[in-house]
Parts: sequence; structure tokens; C-alpha cells
Amino acid sequence: MHSKVVAVQGGLDGIANRLRNKGYYVTDYNSSDEPIDALVYSENVGYAQPPTMTSERMPSNNQFVIMLNADELSEDEIVNRIDAIR
Repeated sequence: MHSKVVAVQGGLDGIANRLRNKGYYVTDYNSSDEPIDALVYSENVGYAQPPTMTSERMPSNNQFVIMLNADELSEDEIVNRIDAIR
């Protein structure tokens, strides 16, 4: 089981389900207050621009969050990049 936490924007159900099936803990970015390792978002599904990652928005123990744009990456590329996070 993977210990990575991935926040996935609502509406990206395909990639969210795929990550869950791989054993990742998947949460929704807009309702999560827990530390995350990666954020998967799409400008075509709701964000006019990438979500802002501010110190007020992110829990204090988030030192590094990789942001992955689902409009620019295939599901395989997203999964591979999350797999590569150490």
C-alpha cells in the first residue's frame, strides 16, 4: 500500500479511481485539510488557472506538493509522476 496522499479536483473521477486502485489515498483538494503529496487539477474542469497553494491553504507539514495538470498529461504520465515521488 502506498502512503502518498493525492488531492484530485472534483470532476476528474477517472484518474481519482485509478489512483485509488493503485492504493493511494485520494482526497478532494477543496475539502481536504490534510497534508498532500500531489495535486491533480484541470483547467478544463473548473479552474480558470491552477489553484493557488498558499501557506494559509496548505497544512504546515506540507513541504513539497507536486501539481499535475490533467489537461497536459495522460493518466499514465500522472500515475508515473506520482509513483516517482519519494
